[in-house]
Amino acid sequence: MDEIVPRTPLFSRGRMRAAALATTALASVLAPSAGVAAALTGPAPAQVGAQVHATAALSSSPIVGLAPSGTAGYWMASAAGGVFAFGDATFHGSLGGVPLAKPIVGMAATPTGKGYWLVASDGGVFSFGDARFHGSTGGVPLVRPIVGMAATPTGRGYWLAASDGGVFSFGDARFHGSTGGVALLQPIVGMASTATGRGYWLVASDGGIFNFGDAGYHGSAVTFNARTGAHSVGVIPVGSGYWVPNDQGEVDSLGAPTAPSPSEPVVSTSTPTYRLPYNVMPPASVAPSVTFQQACWVVPVNPATCDAAALGDVNRARAAEGYGPLPLPSNYGSLSLRQKVIAVADAERTSRGLPAMPENANLDSMAQAGAVANGGQGTDPTGPYGYSWGSNIAWGDPTALSADFGWMYDDGPNSENIDCSYAGAPGCWGHRINILAPWGGQAGAGVYDNAGTMQLTQLFVDNYP
Repeated sequence: MDEIVPRTPLFSRGRMRAAALATTALASVLAPSAGVAAALTGPAPAQVGAQVHATAALSSSPIVGLAPSGTAGYWMASAAGGVFAFGDATFHGSLGGVPLAKPIVGMAATPTGKGYWLVASDGGVFSFGDARFHGSTGGVPLVRPIVGMAATPTGRGYWLAASDGGVFSFGDARFHGSTGGVALLQPIVGMASTATGRGYWLVASDGGIFNFGDAGYHGSAVTFNARTGAHSVGVIPVGSGYWVPNDQGEVDSLGAPTAPSPSEPVVSTSTPTYRLPYNVMPPASVAPSVTFQQACWVVPVNPATCDAAALGDVNRARAAEGYGPLPLPSNYGSLSLRQKVIAVADAERTSRGLPAMPENANLDSMAQAGAVANGGQGTDPTGPYGYSWGSNIAWGDPTALSADFGWMYDDGPNSENIDCSYAGAPGCWGHRINILAPWGGQAGAGVYDNAGTMQLTQLFVDNYP
């Protein structure tokens, strides 16, 4: 029962389940793509030198991108798609362990510091946390590979830069010019946006600077690099000017305060904890425990006993993915069943760095219509016209947590997902994809007791109302 309708339905569940999808952009986020040249993007100023030198111990794959959290931390990205969080930066997911067509070459953070993008050399873009996917050049023939990216100040767009200086704009990012078609002495290795988003700089490996839009020119690092044969790796806006770091850990300050001298790096010897990214599906379904079945698949059912057993199974499945216990709200026990369906989904989302989707009365009505449709048999709810949305239905799960276990962890092959009758079927993990859609918006839920069989529905709508 899966459908893909641009700008209208996502997927559905039950002791049977089914799901519906109404957007095409999500496919671009979920399909791994890739990249090939190293680029440094916007590190926290006081740590530039240390970061450039400190990467070797972090990963067997070279560090190719760096982005500040906006406060007291930063992320590093490796060519293999691994992400490493430092200071107050929060890990929102990575592509570590995911086969990539091309390597990752750069990253950029959202203005909230609650998400980031990774970009590959073919222009594939991967979104994590509150970073939204706005488009990519993945699948588009490029003259030269992508080497870096920069986000707009709003976080609602970004630019990709190629090694020949070609610039590609997405979302609210505007094209201000490029060096595409211009003969360059050395390839472009990175870019940065101005504070207004109405301009940007490109930097070449020899330290050459190219400014566009309202980006001012304050000189280049060509002479600075020539002293030692160093190569620039990025450009970092600072005040009215910029810093240009190189691959020897030095930073040329141009129209900006002098960069701090590199200090001895402090590198953690601990191995970063792996967490399954929200947009990577589990390797296999998790079967419900005997305790779960005895508590939830009986008549009559005790909802509290079922919820406790289901939560145990949910938390064991989360631990296998690298996550802690599901962070339910403190008032969970006093919520209605409809409210619990939304609260559990929000807990799954926020624990993976995705924004919560608050309850909306209009969407509740649409979700309820799905729960009672077809003469009370129920179906996937239909979302509002003109919006991207996703919906789920569960037949036979008596509580929100029992439904969540099926939707999130027992939704692949050999599960009761009626849209996943064989490995590789397009509906496999469809409910999980809906719950963890990289959107910001609102949600609704429906509840219907069909002669003792509970029918629970969810509806998630992007950018609503």
